[in-house]
Amino acid sequence: MDLELLAVLKDKLVHATQFTDVINYFFDHFGEDTEFIDLGEQTRHAFLESVLAEVGYQMFGSRVAVMDLLLTRVPGRYFIHGGGILNGRVATVLYFEDIAVGLIAVASASSAETKLARFTGKPLMHPPGLDKPSPN
Repeated sequence: MDLELLAVLKDKLVHATQFTDVINYFFDHFGEDTEFIDLGEQTRHAFLESVLAEVGYQMFGSRVAVMDLLLTRVPGRYFIHGGGILNGRVATVLYFEDIAVGLIAVASASSAETKLARFTGKPLMHPPGLDKPSPN
């Protein structure tokens, strides 16, 4: 398993104009590779969970339910991937923590259409020592 291909995936994600190229590259090189899958560690990621809900809202125009989310982190590579159910549709997510850029692909429940969205963002942090963020 050549993990250097993750750098190619990251570059494709950052520069893509066709997001299908990114998701196809992931599935072609990593999606069914048992060696790659075995490297990962199951994780939770509150930021990604909230991003999926927000991107789903923007895709579908209403609040969405994110269910059965299973995320996997590849140790030492700042890469998280996984999937779940977004409003009854199968969703796949890729996210590079070091550059805070990700991609979500949501399959249609009734057709071959897949909605894709690239997202950028980091969780809001507040200065050390403060119990909560300033309202300003």
